[in-house]
Amino acid sequence: MRCSLRLCVGVTGVCGVLFLGLGIGAIFLFDSLLNDQIKKNEVIEKGSYLYEQWSDIPVPIFMQFWVWDLLNPEEVLQGEKPAVRQKGPYTYSERVVKTNITFYDNGTVSYMQPRTFTFLRNMSVGPENDTFTSLNIPLVTIAELIQNERDIVKDLVSVIERLAQETLFMKLTVGGLVWGYNDSLLVDVNKLVPGLLPSAEFGLFMGRKVNGTDGVYSVFTGKGDVTKVNLIDTWDGQKKLNYWSDDPYCNMINGTDGNFFPPFITKEMKATLFSTDICRSVEGEFIRESSVRGIPTYRYEAPERLFQSGDINPDNKCYCQNQACLPSGLLNISICKQGAPVIMSSPHFYLGDQSLVDSIIGMHPDPEQHKVYFEVEPLTGFPMNVAKRLQINIFVRKVEHILQTGNVREMFYPILWLNESTFIDPVNADKFKSQVTNNIELMYGVEYGMIGVGCVLLIMFIILFVKHRKRQSSTVVGTTDERTNLLNGDTVQ
Repeated sequence: MRCSLRLCVGVTGVCGVLFLGLGIGAIFLFDSLLNDQIKKNEVIEKGSYLYEQWSDIPVPIFMQFWVWDLLNPEEVLQGEKPAVRQKGPYTYSERVVKTNITFYDNGTVSYMQPRTFTFLRNMSVGPENDTFTSLNIPLVTIAELIQNERDIVKDLVSVIERLAQETLFMKLTVGGLVWGYNDSLLVDVNKLVPGLLPSAEFGLFMGRKVNGTDGVYSVFTGKGDVTKVNLIDTWDGQKKLNYWSDDPYCNMINGTDGNFFPPFITKEMKATLFSTDICRSVEGEFIRESSVRGIPTYRYEAPERLFQSGDINPDNKCYCQNQACLPSGLLNISICKQGAPVIMSSPHFYLGDQSLVDSIIGMHPDPEQHKVYFEVEPLTGFPMNVAKRLQINIFVRKVEHILQTGNVREMFYPILWLNESTFIDPVNADKFKSQVTNNIELMYGVEYGMIGVGCVLLIMFIILFVKHRKRQSSTVVGTTDERTNLLNGDTVQ
């Protein structure tokens, strides 16, 4: 029995140490194997899984628009505050397939990514030909372009506008505003001043409806250094922008195109991307751990400082134009939109100066509805849930000699806001889990299972060892007592 208990104690102790050691060793071994596998797969090259996901994005992407319908145009012309109501969403499916893919010897690949949009009536509040009252953007743009011209030029343009029966506010269709319509004023102005305007057609997303693209990207493939995969090397042949004066910070082209991020993301890292919509690079800050369809993710959000005034945030000083900084919540991108007075913000002026919200009746900023966020699987860098939300505004003011501007007050007038979003569908989520998440969970299960078994065996070893020592001690005491009794008995005799 003694030998049997002693053997059990020894075997239990050895097994406990063995399993604990194997579990700890498996952590380093499996993590190393996992990292090696990710490094191997996270390279953009033909024939790879990543190449398929990168070149033809499989997850559904939606573009939704909400337009602002002006309720009191006559009062606004007299200097009153605009009252608007939100109409939407008007939803489109978005298809992104990269073209002109060319690999280079320096570890980069160039491409274009045209987009095709298809209207989804079942996910919209109405058809594309729904009408609403909005700002006459071509008129305002022309007024701004000739703001510093001689009075005779302004008078001439004003006459043309009156002959064309142009007004500051006009009825538009949703499809016309977004994708383009022929504008009679632009036709007449181009006849008067050839070359002043690029086209007689106007639409906020005119170039993107079918096979529209936002430039030529060149990104690193990740070959040789997987931490650089999909990071932009150049955009339209440039390593930096030339919009924002000569400031190196604001003109940086940082991060990815937003399709996916490099692998091995940590909570301390910034998720950086370059957005042609706002002509600058942006950073997302880690907020918390999250989960999308059972896939562990990190949630990032656009910080308040993104559109913070340069008077408050010195890093944004270089986005101020003509030495004038806008209120917090706004970004003037006219410099990259052919001089059109386009001002970007978050929807409903979310995170903007309170004066912006108060200047328009109908603004109701809501963090849940209007913030920018994306949820990324940290090991692979794949985005699982994304919501990019922006509002397009136009700077409006009274322009002398342009009678159509009436007595309108100076303001940032909201035109529409959009939500470009993607949420991984169940089919692709299951595919990702079967290829990545489930394997990781299995490895973690084996690692911690062995550690758990080792700990249990060591606890059993301790219990058995203590029990064995107690038994040995009681046996020694019993033998001593017997000897004492025998000795006492001999002495009595």
